[in-house]
Amino acid sequence: MNAKSTCIIVTCFSENQPGFLDFSYRLQALAKYYQVTILSQDKLTQTELMIEGADYVALGRKSGKLGWLRYLYQCASYIRNQQPSLAVLLHSGASPISLMVGKIPTCLYWNEHPTNLMHVVKGFSPVRNTLARMTQALVFCGARCADLIMPIGEDHHEDLVRYGVDTAKIKMIYMGVADNFMSQHTQTEALQNKPLHLMYIGTVSQTRGRDVMLNAMAILANESIVSEKNYSLKLTIVGASKPELVFCQQRIKELNIAEFVSVNGRVSGHEIPQHLAQADVGICLWEQNQWNEFNPPTKLFEYLVAGVPVLGSNIRTHTRYIQNWQNGLIFDYDAASLAEAILQLCRHYERLPAMKNQAVISGRQYMWSKTEPVFLSAIQGLIIHKLSKKYR
Repeated sequence: MNAKSTCIIVTCFSENQPGFLDFSYRLQALAKYYQVTILSQDKLTQTELMIEGADYVALGRKSGKLGWLRYLYQCASYIRNQQPSLAVLLHSGASPISLMVGKIPTCLYWNEHPTNLMHVVKGFSPVRNTLARMTQALVFCGARCADLIMPIGEDHHEDLVRYGVDTAKIKMIYMGVADNFMSQHTQTEALQNKPLHLMYIGTVSQTRGRDVMLNAMAILANESIVSEKNYSLKLTIVGASKPELVFCQQRIKELNIAEFVSVNGRVSGHEIPQHLAQADVGICLWEQNQWNEFNPPTKLFEYLVAGVPVLGSNIRTHTRYIQNWQNGLIFDYDAASLAEAILQLCRHYERLPAMKNQAVISGRQYMWSKTEPVFLSAIQGLIIHKLSKKYR
């Protein structure tokens, strides 16, 4: 790739975007070979997104679907005016831009299912639901028009094919996890007489299993077997917004589990490895709904690379990657099932070192050092393909 070539990257972050590392990896990789310009709605200030030598353009944010469409049109206009060598649409929600930029090569990062971008609500709401389905269809239409589509998981890949995306244009590439995650947790330490340290890192909300975790710890705190067997437990939750932090602290007080649970606010992605270095087990909980059946959580792969076995709720974006008593355990999405899974880990404490080693082994394929060359090779292949078509 030509170091003097230009690349315009379109971001599409929500106002309360919880994580940026997967985007950061791709921005840094592209900046090695291109002069990059990064478009956004709001001014980007997150340390993970500060790329040396990059140009940043904030176009402003308007609310609602019309605000989203306005932003996409502004981005497409900017790309057409600048005529870059490549446009990278760094979010599924940016896909309609590929319909508006002519012959400029477009690469689409497919990280969210359209049903999560525009929700169809239950009950009688014909206008709202018609608009939601229309915008979902628009996002899939943009995917069909893009020159290269990079879904983050197998289920996204299969779904794109079902919606008519040319398989020749699809290159599945995992989100990736920085290598410094792996160095934190490769030892096989003796666990006797140590608390079983459970860790949840990510968005804290009711739909992400907040209440399931807290209620499970309340069950365990009152389980006679825990006191009888002298099991020691600790759950650390990292990533709560200020309102969620207040809610969790109040709920912990009501459940009388302050001895067992601590909750922390949001942290930079660069701080996550040091938190995982303290964990024995990582928790992934997702409510069963359509979009969660497609979007594997970033934290799952970060846990594995860090050598942290995963307690995952029973949804295919967890079960595809987690095998019971190998690199984790699967439980049903309710407090009693999570409590029972934790109790099983307490009863079989001696199996944790082997599970940690297996987590490291299964996590190797998700490391960004392995993913980056595949990502850049796909980009280079797109450019070569477009140039060959241009000069035929």
